[in-house]
Amino acid sequence: MITAEEVKELETACEKLLKTDKVRHVAVINKLGKMVAGRFNPGIDRYLDEEKVRMVYMQLMLDLRMRQELDDILGPVDYITARRKKISIICVPTENYLIVISAERDANSQKIIEAAEKLFDIIDLK
Repeated sequence: MITAEEVKELETACEKLLKTDKVRHVAVINKLGKMVAGRFNPGIDRYLDEEKVRMVYMQLMLDLRMRQELDDILGPVDYITARRKKISIICVPTENYLIVISAERDANSQKIIEAAEKLFDIIDLK
């Protein structure tokens, strides 16, 4: 069970990552595919309603779990990126969570991934 203090730390990391250039949304997803922290950047056009967003979270967690079936052979997943017509979706797994980031299509994905790893690995290591 996640504590209020852990949620606060995750929310703070999300807020910092939202300040990265062209990041639209950051969510921290637990192993059940439920958001435990995160939000959208204010003032952006949202493409999906809340129900679709929850569906995407569950889909991304399932995708990660399926990929992890090959960890013993290929090594663990560092990150997953999907570049779509309107946005890029970046997933960064940590020990306990999946960090889901949506960014503008032309965003620097590597810069965002590095920032996410730096922010969220510190929390996971506690």
